[in-house]
Amino acid sequence: MTAGPGLLQSARFYITFRCNSLCGYCNVWQDDKFKGYEELTLERARQILDELYELGVRYVDFTGGEPVLHPHIDGIVQYAKSLGMTVEITSNGIRFAKHIDAIVPYVDTMNVSLDTLRPDRYRQIRGVPTLDRALDVIQRVIATGSGNLKLICVVTRENVDEVPDLLRFAHENRITIYFSGMFEYFDEQDTVRDMNRTARKLKLIEQNGKPLADARAGRLEESEATGGTIADELIRLLYQPFALINLHFRKYMETLDPKAPTDCFANKRILTVGPDGRLVLPCYHAFDNSVEWDRPLRELVQDPEFLRVRDEEVGHRSECRSCTVFPYIGLSFSYRFDRIFLYQALSEEIAKIKTRFADPLHPHLALPLDELHERYSELERLIDRALPTPRPPLNSDHFYRFEDTGTGFRTELLAGEIGLAELIGDHAHGECWGVQRSPHTWMRLVYRDLVPALRDLVDEPAYEAAVAELYAVQLAWWQGYLARYYQSGDQADTAGPEKVLTGFLERTAAALPDSPRAGRVREVLLHAGCVLGLPPETLVPLAVRTPFPEAALIAKHLLLIAAEADLPRYADLLPEQAAEPLRRATGSRLPDTDDAPLDPETAALLGLADQATVDQATAERLVAAVATLAPEQRGTLAQRLLTHELGDPWTLRHRGRALRGRGQTHSTVGPAGMPPV
Repeated sequence: MTAGPGLLQSARFYITFRCNSLCGYCNVWQDDKFKGYEELTLERARQILDELYELGVRYVDFTGGEPVLHPHIDGIVQYAKSLGMTVEITSNGIRFAKHIDAIVPYVDTMNVSLDTLRPDRYRQIRGVPTLDRALDVIQRVIATGSGNLKLICVVTRENVDEVPDLLRFAHENRITIYFSGMFEYFDEQDTVRDMNRTARKLKLIEQNGKPLADARAGRLEESEATGGTIADELIRLLYQPFALINLHFRKYMETLDPKAPTDCFANKRILTVGPDGRLVLPCYHAFDNSVEWDRPLRELVQDPEFLRVRDEEVGHRSECRSCTVFPYIGLSFSYRFDRIFLYQALSEEIAKIKTRFADPLHPHLALPLDELHERYSELERLIDRALPTPRPPLNSDHFYRFEDTGTGFRTELLAGEIGLAELIGDHAHGECWGVQRSPHTWMRLVYRDLVPALRDLVDEPAYEAAVAELYAVQLAWWQGYLARYYQSGDQADTAGPEKVLTGFLERTAAALPDSPRAGRVREVLLHAGCVLGLPPETLVPLAVRTPFPEAALIAKHLLLIAAEADLPRYADLLPEQAAEPLRRATGSRLPDTDDAPLDPETAALLGLADQATVDQATAERLVAAVATLAPEQRGTLAQRLLTHELGDPWTLRHRGRALRGRGQTHSTVGPAGMPPV
């Protein structure tokens, strides 16, 4: 992997190692290695932010220590935002009150730690009697109306009994609270220690970062690692208003192999910057090395020691192999198209539905929580038990493993084959969020376009009725899509999901006014119906014949799954440019055995001189070439490759043979009061 523009996208900026809390599960105040660092001036902080931006970093998380102890934190945060970065900051709230006006309007997410509402317990966990200050800051930030405040509650055995009270606090204040399992990494730091017994006194760490044999001495009651009863407690909050749960973190914990290297992206996609600008190696939590900021960052990330640690140590050190530090490990989930990514997409969608649409309607929005949990459990069983477990890709820059079959490429999750154009296009976006055949592609349209448009188009009862269906629609869509397009997904029932989706499409379409503004809603609804192969006659009211962005992707899915007799009827629902390949695909023409050559401009962009033979080595070289393109070049590449695929509809039909015939419905009994899934 080459560290450079486009790959290094995030930075954790430990703006200070000083802290005014003494949290038992944190080592920043306990270990000598965090003491004595000179902190950046405002001018130097602006300079390093400029250099981070030049490297491609677009997200920066200001953390510590306690960030507001830095004398120039206000100006530093404001400058990062002026660069166009996504900015996040995490504070304990103790001294944040005087910074509210200077910081809150300039951050995308304002995190305040809140593990308890009991003063005695707060002091036990955080080592200081300052719960009143934290609560005061929370109320003041809420009063600004910024809408960017998020509470973070680390749930351990010591405070799990308070989860209902904390959730009630979130409901009363209409504020999001993220319930997090405790990071379990090394040095026994998954425990709450007595704040009067420092790591130095307990000798919890040796020079090489490994715990000593007596490391467990002197601590408070052992916390339970996420993955046991605490995880079971948290999953019940999945659809609770104002509660955020990370499904992907939960699944990562369940499947973690402590003997295997950790797929950590420290120094690969995310940089760790220390208080004086040095690059912390290999990460904050295993910090025992660094590269001083004595030259531009673009040179530091090519420094031999930086590269050695990145390539030889990160994820491979003994203390890395059980690490679950989410800010580092979690970033890797967007670059591996596997089951963990699927759960990440599910989590993101639930969070968007909840914070944007469902929570504002609380408490009068009625949700069938028990039934939703049953449906989620059924989808979870499909993902965990039916879908294959993908092997790691052959190259760390690849999103998934692919193997040349002679007529295309076989992947680990998708049924059938994909073509070279789809393989390259999946990697063109730089993250798995751009993979074509992923369930999240339609749900993203739902929360970005469909529901916001409905809010302006229909009356309040119709809008609220649509929002009340969103969680069930999401689960039905996911189960229907996996059943249609994924290996072993056809073990799932499709009758229930299709019934749920058909009902939602019909009710939503019926509520729309006869207005041009309703066109975007119909486009999104048509997308779902076509991609799941719902009968074309039921989709006639949703027909859209003017061009729209997703029409080509819809056409490709139809070429893969639709019966030949249905292709002309689906074509009548789409704009002419997308309909034409469907009409051409009818007939008996045999597909070519190889992909059609890429157009000269695309081939030149990727450095492909000879298209006579496209094999495994060629495909790997082209995927690598995509990673070197500038963002503006990658932005149009995926759409150009999709257009290229539609130019040869017969090959797409050939590749869809394994998919056609799926979706045969059979009935099962669903949860009481809800259609079967």
